[in-house]
Amino acid sequence: PYHKLQDQLSEEQLAGKKIGTTARGIGPCYADKAGRGNAIRMADLIAEDRLREKLQRITTEKNRLLTGLYAAAPLDWEPIFEQYRSCGQQLKPYVCNSVHMLHEALAAGKRLLFEGANAVLLDLDHGTFPYVTSSNCGTGLSAGTGVPGSALKSVLGVVKAYSSRVGAGPFPTEQDNATGEKIRQRGHEFGTTTGRPRRCGWIDLVAVHYAARLAGATGLCITLLDVLSTFERLKLCVGYKVGGQKLSGFDPDAQGLADVEPVYEELPGWHEPLDHVGELSALPTSARRYLERISEYVGVPLKLVSVGPDRQQTLLV
Repeated sequence: PYHKLQDQLSEEQLAGKKIGTTARGIGPCYADKAGRGNAIRMADLIAEDRLREKLQRITTEKNRLLTGLYAAAPLDWEPIFEQYRSCGQQLKPYVCNSVHMLHEALAAGKRLLFEGANAVLLDLDHGTFPYVTSSNCGTGLSAGTGVPGSALKSVLGVVKAYSSRVGAGPFPTEQDNATGEKIRQRGHEFGTTTGRPRRCGWIDLVAVHYAARLAGATGLCITLLDVLSTFERLKLCVGYKVGGQKLSGFDPDAQGLADVEPVYEELPGWHEPLDHVGELSALPTSARRYLERISEYVGVPLKLVSVGPDRQQTLLV
């Protein structure tokens, strides 16, 4: 609970320069992990004596921060301990050495599927800092699982048929107009955690190319293609320029990215609904050309296309 409170109070102090946190305490939790001394690990959570000792000490330190810097009320460590002691006991039967488990599965020839949370441009090191999350999204497989990158046989880069962003941060292709609102409503673009309306715009192929390179994508999955039905013309960002001068590629520096002007290509749209399309060849010609241009620019072959939320609406290439 002190992580959530710290997250909320810190964001309030930033005023007009808010990062756009979900206020779930993720950032402060990662900060404690990096600082080492105040981190609660799984081994602590399932050992009552260790958990009690740590929470007493950490809560005392957190209270100095909460009362001194934010003028907030102090927290009592005992209810926190009781809550998380109970959580630890419920989780204990399922805790194991996951590194050993995954490597044993690899040695047995089993297939493993890993799904990363958040988008590559929210990566702590390679994203649009500081408008990022607190972990490595695109290149964090080894850090998060203990499985080396050399074990991967394929990497599927999942990208929407348009671009979106939730919270603050640079967004060169944002459409803060009727176009963006149409995409938002058709795509149900509202934050999963906060319910905030996502910012929407045309697909940014410069950013997609950068993300695919970082992630080592061997195939592309284009989702939400059906959202773009009924647009007369579709724009694809194929470059950036500043002051009339074209830039060579994507630079994740947030301040610099805020100044770029997108360079667009236009392709014809389509009016046919796509939700009943059962195979790629049945897509309208304009939709197929749109997909081909994305794959061509990014330099990664198309593997999957989705035209709706149901499993049968995912088309194999």
